Amino acid sequence: MAAVSIRSVDAGHSSDWAFKRLFKLESECRSSTLAAQVQAVGQFPKLFDQFPFPTLVGSAFLKLGDLFCNSSNSLRYHIAQVFAASQHHLPHTAYIEELLRRVLVVLYSNDPIARVLALRLIGNASVVFAKFPEAQHGVLLRYQSTHPLEVAAAVHTTESLLTYSPEFLNVVWETVIAKASDTSVLDSVRAQLIRSLRHAAPNLQLSTLLYSHCSFWVDQPGSTIAVKEAALATWKAVIQPHNELKPIDAERISYFVLHDLGCMRRAALALLGTWKPTGSGPAVGVGLVKERL
Repeated sequence: MAAVSIRSVDAGHSSDWAFKRLFKLESECRSSTLAAQVQAVGQFPKLFDQFPFPTLVGSAFLKLGDLFCNSSNSLRYHIAQVFAASQHHLPHTAYIEELLRRVLVVLYSNDPIARVLALRLIGNASVVFAKFPEAQHGVLLRYQSTHPLEVAAAVHTTESLLTYSPEFLNVVWETVIAKASDTSVLDSVRAQLIRSLRHAAPNLQLSTLLYSHCSFWVDQPGSTIAVKEAALATWKAVIQPHNELKPIDAERISYFVLHDLGCMRRAALALLGTWKPTGSGPAVGVGLVKERL
């Protein structure tokens, strides 16, 4: 009984010390110098790991949310990094909606760089934010931006949200398909968008539609190597019993086995590895594919 009492006292002291440390860090975050603010913000992950009390962690994240709303973009960057480093603590907090509301204030601001940082933070905290329609809608709206960094950040965040909320794909499907097919969009953005669509694999209707889109992107005029490689990888992800690789497509893909670039050869071989020739396929086409392999 005495041992239990000692442990309770120790836990109480630890909790008191942890909150004192939190208040000290909060004060340092209000410093007049950016260097001191950055140093203080950088101490939060260590605090979370040392004292993972839900009440403390929840309060600390809310304080970071307040600071995110009212700080410079330089400090916002470091706050977003804290969310990335400490995302495993987020599911244990009880103030997620309040925290999201603070981040959305920045996402709907007039500063495109601030919006980029808000998107990054939402992506870093997608383990808890992904289920909220407000977060999903906010990310979807950013695809309409004319700022390339903002669109790229929206793509990155979409990928993160889909990891924890595959249903989000139904919301963002048409927008992602349109952007992925737009040759004026940066190659890296198009490639990431196409790869994010692998989350359609469990969906019978979307995976069937995606088969056709992947086929189009591989041969689309203006598609670069990065886009073609992403299309082949995503195409492989959606190959299923109801969505098998057609012999005519297998023949087209087999040309890439002879490509000069190793990345294209590997992507083509990986996709063809899912192919199961059937007796109903054209004998000539099957023979050509086997010859190239």
